[in-house]
Amino acid sequence: MKDIKQIDEGFCKGLKVVFTDIDDTITDEGLILDISYQAIWDLHRNGIDVVPVTGRPAGWCDHIARMWPVKGVVGENGAFYYSYDRIDRRMNRKILLTEREIEDGKRRLKSIEKRVLSEVKGCAISADQPFRLVDLAIDYCEDVKPLSEEEVEKICRIVEEEGAKYKVSSIHVNCWFGNFDKLTGIKAFYRDFYGGDLDDELDRITFIGDSLNDEPMFEAFDTTIAVANIKRFAKKLKYYPTYITENSSARGFREAVDTIIEKRKRG
Repeated sequence: MKDIKQIDEGFCKGLKVVFTDIDDTITDEGLILDISYQAIWDLHRNGIDVVPVTGRPAGWCDHIARMWPVKGVVGENGAFYYSYDRIDRRMNRKILLTEREIEDGKRRLKSIEKRVLSEVKGCAISADQPFRLVDLAIDYCEDVKPLSEEEVEKICRIVEEEGAKYKVSSIHVNCWFGNFDKLTGIKAFYRDFYGGDLDDELDRITFIGDSLNDEPMFEAFDTTIAVANIKRFAKKLKYYPTYITENSSARGFREAVDTIIEKRKRG
């Protein structure tokens, strides 16, 4: 991982879209700081679209798409995207599963919920679960006392035994049934809103993240950025971001955006 200050000036000048994680990437201790929210506005005002890509639920994503200065938002680890058309005053929603797949998945997730609550003491179902459409979020450190690495791994083993997919974020273990992840959600969004194949335009996009569920983008994108707190997961990553900030979380996001905009304006 190279220092963010080494990011290519030509890349910054041609940058069209910043896809970014939310929790512990633009937030700090659960809060969006003024500096990181302003950074989103700064990208927007410099002609760069911002698309949050998050494990957070549909209910949150409706708010984000509607009220933040973003092109759209990919939610529940890629299960869907929302984008608000401010001209027509219409919310565009696309879910990457059928209604039958969603209902079948919810039924099967109940077994996982029962097992983890019984077998892993101290974990909880995320407080935002009532606002979810597709996945199950198991809280291991957001509103509960942080679990050990071994306890988090036990949650993951239970999910695997039940045949579901999962990703570990900085706060939750998200699990689901369905053939999607953050990257497939991003690709669907890009195709529908930019009319092209994301893989053909990797020189015009980047992703900023902080945890294991961001690894699909670290692998697939040519240029990616992590805030400094990615180091807590460094030993578990197979694919690393291209660049890393000196600062963590919201301050790292601000640092990355400042660097991009500064280089974009040179010359």
